[in-house]
Amino acid sequence: MNCNPVGVMGQYDIIIIGAGISGLSLAHYSAKCGLKTLVIEKSDRAGGCFNTQRFESGFWLELGAHTCYNSYRNLLGIIEDCGISDRLIKRENVPFKLLVGGRIKSIFSELNFLELVFSAPRILTLKKKGQSIKSYYSKITGRRNFDRVFSHVLSAVPCQKADDFPADMLFKKRPRRKDVVKKFTLTGGLQTIIDSIAKENGIELLTGIEVKEVEFKNNIFAVTTGDRRRYESRALGLATPPSVAAGLLRDSFPEVSSLLSQIKVTTVESVGVAVRKEAVSFKPVAGIIPTGDSFYSIVSRDAVPDEDYRGFTFHFKPGMDDDAKLRSICKVLGVERRQLDYVVTAKAFMPSPVLGHDRLIKKIDRLIAFKRLVLTGNYFSGLAIEDCVTRSLEEFSRLTTVLGCI
Repeated sequence: MNCNPVGVMGQYDIIIIGAGISGLSLAHYSAKCGLKTLVIEKSDRAGGCFNTQRFESGFWLELGAHTCYNSYRNLLGIIEDCGISDRLIKRENVPFKLLVGGRIKSIFSELNFLELVFSAPRILTLKKKGQSIKSYYSKITGRRNFDRVFSHVLSAVPCQKADDFPADMLFKKRPRRKDVVKKFTLTGGLQTIIDSIAKENGIELLTGIEVKEVEFKNNIFAVTTGDRRRYESRALGLATPPSVAAGLLRDSFPEVSSLLSQIKVTTVESVGVAVRKEAVSFKPVAGIIPTGDSFYSIVSRDAVPDEDYRGFTFHFKPGMDDDAKLRSICKVLGVERRQLDYVVTAKAFMPSPVLGHDRLIKKIDRLIAFKRLVLTGNYFSGLAIEDCVTRSLEEFSRLTTVLGCI
């Protein structure tokens, strides 16, 4: 049996591993600059945490990211470049609710307002830098309010216990574009952005292909896939979970690999369901956050109302079997299993940063500063969609200098 790779299948200016929004935004900037770009994705679909499930009825729901904002200027730039600005649709203002003891309640009903009044003024002087989610927000909400409400609310954002996250990684102030609605998605869901980038001239996308090995010799990157095919490029972009990137770089960039391996990652198991509108009795919600349950959050499609269906995506804690998940879903929604017209599942990987994460990233950035190696993803400066796109743009700008493109 011949285990040697087949001949070189193609030569490129840049090969990007990972076709989530981080990898495809990097591909967008590369192709726009005239670089011959190849994107390789392990799964059978592009999008990563952009995961819109579309059904034959025409209804769709999100299993991952669900909302964009008019402060996402770099993402909006890509949307405009792709010519899909006319597909933006407004997300309606519907409230988030809490699930407390099996009952859906308002967030305000669970707060101690006296504690909040005494604690809130600290927000004027307290700095996020160097503080964890818990140490920062417990000071401005009050300790009891944090433990009772805000710890759960903030953990719903990254779909994991977030108390030890750096406080400055979750929410950032960005200038807004007044010509765009504040909160939006696109017709057909956020997958529309992924589909549009993947069709751009200059981008070649391979899905269902796993990269097994990365070599770097004589200023050329060689990427070998699971089917023993080999691709070569002048530059390499990694838009994968940090553990995957660490494994691929172990031989060629051991120092970078060692640092990446220190970033913890958690698995998010999501189940999306669609039911007839009349089957669910509670009023429209943006999402539901439990104060103690087997899942971190429920994200609803109610912000983009449909005539016939309501959709809900449950982000579960690891360890539950499929049957238990469905029982939990039916209990919360107050429906029987036969009323779940559509059921879809997904797994995603989210970083679990802790204090000191920024220093770790600075070390990584120093090591790759003058190299043709690009690292992007949601584990650098923030988890938001715009953080991912901004990182890709910054890394692309650095790469063009290294390559001498501009």
